[in-house]
Amino acid sequence: MSTGTASHWADVLTLRPEVTASDGSVGELQMSLHKAVYQTVDVPYRKVDYYGDITEPTPNLVGFFSRVARRLGTDAGTTALFHLDQGMGGGKSHALVGLYHMANSPQEFFATELGRKVRSEAGQGGRDVDLTGAQAVVLTADYFSPGRPSETFGPATNLFERFLWSLTGGDMDRYQRYVEGGPNKGTLQQALSDAGRPVLILLDELMDYVLQLADATNVDRMPNEKAFLNALMDACDDVPRVVCVVVMIRSELDERGYPPLADDFRSYVSDRLVRNGPDGRVAVTESHDFASIIQRRLFEPAEVGAAASHVAKQYDMASDTGWRDKVLDRLGPNRALTGFAERVEASYPFHPELMRLVREEWSQVQNFQRVRSTVAIFARTALHWVTEHQAGRWAPALIGVGDIPLTTALEQLLSSGLFMGNDRAIQGYRSVATTDITSTDGSAGRAVAIDQRLRAAGVTARQDHAGVRMATALFCYSMVARPRGGRGATKAEMLAAILEPTPAPGTPYTDAEEIFNALTGEDGLGALEITQPTNAPGRYYLSIRQTLRMYFTASLALVDPPSCEKLVWEQTHRLARRGTFDEIRFIDAPTATGDIDLPRTFDGVDSAVTRLVVLDPRRWTLLNGKDTLSRAEITALLGLGPDALRVDNAASCVVACVNTQRRDVARKRAREVLAWRSVLKQINPEDADEFREASSKLTEVEDKLKKDIEKAFQHYAYLVRASDGLHVEFKRFDDDSKSSLRGDQVWAALVEAGRATNTAALSADYLAALLETFERTLTPREVVQSFYKNPLFPLVAATDEIRQAIFALLCNGWELADSDGDKLAVASPEHISIGSISQNLRRAVRGAETVPAAGGASKSTTMISIPKQPGGPVSGGEPSGLIDDQEYRATTGQAGEASNGDAAPTGLEPASFKRYIIELTNRSITAPEAREQVWQLLKELSKVLDAPSANHQLMSLSVTLITSEGAQGAIEQKAQQAGARVRVEDDDF
Repeated sequence: MSTGTASHWADVLTLRPEVTASDGSVGELQMSLHKAVYQTVDVPYRKVDYYGDITEPTPNLVGFFSRVARRLGTDAGTTALFHLDQGMGGGKSHALVGLYHMANSPQEFFATELGRKVRSEAGQGGRDVDLTGAQAVVLTADYFSPGRPSETFGPATNLFERFLWSLTGGDMDRYQRYVEGGPNKGTLQQALSDAGRPVLILLDELMDYVLQLADATNVDRMPNEKAFLNALMDACDDVPRVVCVVVMIRSELDERGYPPLADDFRSYVSDRLVRNGPDGRVAVTESHDFASIIQRRLFEPAEVGAAASHVAKQYDMASDTGWRDKVLDRLGPNRALTGFAERVEASYPFHPELMRLVREEWSQVQNFQRVRSTVAIFARTALHWVTEHQAGRWAPALIGVGDIPLTTALEQLLSSGLFMGNDRAIQGYRSVATTDITSTDGSAGRAVAIDQRLRAAGVTARQDHAGVRMATALFCYSMVARPRGGRGATKAEMLAAILEPTPAPGTPYTDAEEIFNALTGEDGLGALEITQPTNAPGRYYLSIRQTLRMYFTASLALVDPPSCEKLVWEQTHRLARRGTFDEIRFIDAPTATGDIDLPRTFDGVDSAVTRLVVLDPRRWTLLNGKDTLSRAEITALLGLGPDALRVDNAASCVVACVNTQRRDVARKRAREVLAWRSVLKQINPEDADEFREASSKLTEVEDKLKKDIEKAFQHYAYLVRASDGLHVEFKRFDDDSKSSLRGDQVWAALVEAGRATNTAALSADYLAALLETFERTLTPREVVQSFYKNPLFPLVAATDEIRQAIFALLCNGWELADSDGDKLAVASPEHISIGSISQNLRRAVRGAETVPAAGGASKSTTMISIPKQPGGPVSGGEPSGLIDDQEYRATTGQAGEASNGDAAPTGLEPASFKRYIIELTNRSITAPEAREQVWQLLKELSKVLDAPSANHQLMSLSVTLITSEGAQGAIEQKAQQAGARVRVEDDDF
């Protein structure tokens, strides 16, 4: 019987003739560009109107076609190269057939619904898109072989010649003239220009041809084919109104896989496609397009809004408290009754849960042939239920997860790519379906028997075959790994699969519960396994007793590239060690490609410490011909190049970067780690042996990942000063036991290169040689800063080593002088004020030394005797009686006071403070002598402030400087750093 409602979907919608005529197989479901263009077979889509009728104008498809139309039909300098690299069944051939129709029959094409939307989008901005006289050059590479002529392409035996034969329309004279010119950019530009009209080049299934080239008998032809494709892409980019679309599936999405030579060829072409058409990679379909595409391919156009709204209301009425509380509210976000009506209208006549499963879970499996597989499965499903409804038998109000008829659609499910070509898994699930659920004729199977038994007991759930429907839903949920590493279905998902709104008042919850218990009980499904995760609902799944490797293969297909990249970067954080460096910094990439805000990205990197800066491998890599951007941004980070950042301490910064090729190895290993982690979540911990083996596998690949990441970080870069100026030195470890993530190994390499010193190995003679390169003396602070700012100075492990080297100099013909030029006595390295800006380090001045007496303003001096300090000789020099600046001044004062017979004050006396107030108001400093007097005052103030042990308390400073704009130096910045408020005013002085 029917569902008892006049708005049943089988009454509202009509299947297309090709669906009913082929028993749901949808003949010629996989479009062929070759058949459409060369008409070797009479296929319906060779006609423009039929193609437009069955093609859903999805946003991606319309956007792609409009970009091609804009390039062909206007003089806009838009993208000329496009690359379709999706897996099988992704809609690539369908799109190429449409592009051919657009170029070959533009008037007819633009009259279709798809064509009108394409023209509208392409013509935005007032552009007049004119494809009149456009020519399509179609190279179907899966229909010819290297070195062999074919009837379609005359005497041509390679891609270059076939291209010319098609472009010239078989004009032998023109063809031979261009062939003589050779497969270079100039020849191709001339040929395309001579065409005098828009040219659309469609190169389909290139990898089929490349696989033949990789054979030993044809491999010598490969260089010439590469050269032609390289020249063709350059020429297409340069000649107006020319578009080239290349179909070349990625190796990981092609179930056949590629040998090394073929994979190398693909990488070569792909890199040049990206170079000439950086935004030309196109996905013609997205998973959210499935519903509209399927509706268009299977059914005649119809208004379904009212019917969808009606059935949604019926489901709402049928969902009593038991269904809501125990089932629907436990399904998760966007799966309960909230928003159900809108989801039904988008997926009608299919249940939103079925479309969600296909869109969000099945489509994540790389080998799942998306549109093709989905249409094939749903065509048989829709035809099955239409037939049932027309025969007066029961049919669901919406086609749900449990309504895929395993009697007729099982093989379409198994061959859809969900099992990654795993024959053992396919055979296992085929056996489970026919044994545990239903045989091909529907007469046998455990679920069929359970239905018969329950029906005899009066449990029907007001529908036919409720047990088979629930078991089928469980089968569909069990085929691939679920989100968050889950397997199979929850009880709520299984119950929801058989909720029907008619006949009113709908499926009783108690019947559904009883059917569930029968399927999951001791006499239920034989392949059923149950797991009980911690703090989560129990999960039920149909098992085929897969090996760990099968689990791994299925899980591997679900790992997405961003997750791999994230894991590599996380592990990089854990593996990096600063070693001898003061700090290690990690720089996250805002985006993997495109322009970024360099100052914001590298904010905080510049500081007066030695630091190892590790760059995110998602953006920054070196070598393999893809490192121009990385080199430019590393150079900018170190303060050089056209986009140089404003940095002060680039000399003490070393950058660690990953190798491009080895990064890819690490990413592949990360994919294995994530797959094994997923496997571990799927395995029942009670199966100790299997769980132990999976844990061992995970540990093994995690260890390999760590080694691969360390090996991948081969490169490091730093600033050097050469005879021709500053430049960035890019270095690489060729020893696999070394890594730029190891600060100690990087430091050792810098020592070997003369850019760093070993710990406690800074030589006084080396420092002296460096200081001799300056035309003036340096303060201790300037000496220290030079080790961080000046690449002529080596990196040192600690500032104390600089102090030790300075002290060694003071013992060997050098001296520290105060701001008055007087020599200071320094007793030990600890007494050197390395932050001083009022002292100077210089070669010793010959002659008797005198110092001003402490405590007075008189210019008279007193000769004093400096006692020898305890501790014996200083390493690297003769015994010395030098003392530090403060002690030196204290000694001077004591000597002066002793001559007057006064005792020096003791440290136990309380300190007395005085406030020194100096006012200098509107003092003219235009005269040199006046400016010198003011300078002497400021210089004395700096000397007072610089005394390391002086007991200064507070300071107020008010300075008004009237000077020409631009002559103020850095006083604003320095004042703000000191916490002062700065006010700048215009003055008409």
